[in-house]
Amino acid sequence: MAHPLTRGLDIDDTRTTHLRLRIIQEKSFLRQIYQEWYRAIVAALPQDQGAVLELGTGGGFMSDFIPDLITSEIFYCPNIRAVLDGSRFTLVAESLRGIVMTDVLHHLPQPRHFFY
Repeated sequence: MAHPLTRGLDIDDTRTTHLRLRIIQEKSFLRQIYQEWYRAIVAALPQDQGAVLELGTGGGFMSDFIPDLITSEIFYCPNIRAVLDGSRFTLVAESLRGIVMTDVLHHLPQPRHFFY
């Protein structure tokens, strides 16, 4: 069920990531779903001051909804601020207001381990 633009590309290929953003922007139904998710995520974030980290930014556009969002991906993409592996980094307690993600767990080889 791959989109014609991404058919034959690896799910974690940077070209796939870039094309997915294009697909979301061009399909109003998909764009509206993401906008709804992003609004719900913003509403659930603590109202405190502080940075918010998005893991697996990929083809998303959550930075349109969260000012100064630290976008990240496991590989370099033009729309990200940090290259990192969300399952292999440590943070100082209370250094972030929140960590957010959408469409990420299916990219992890062992999703349950991510939460340990």
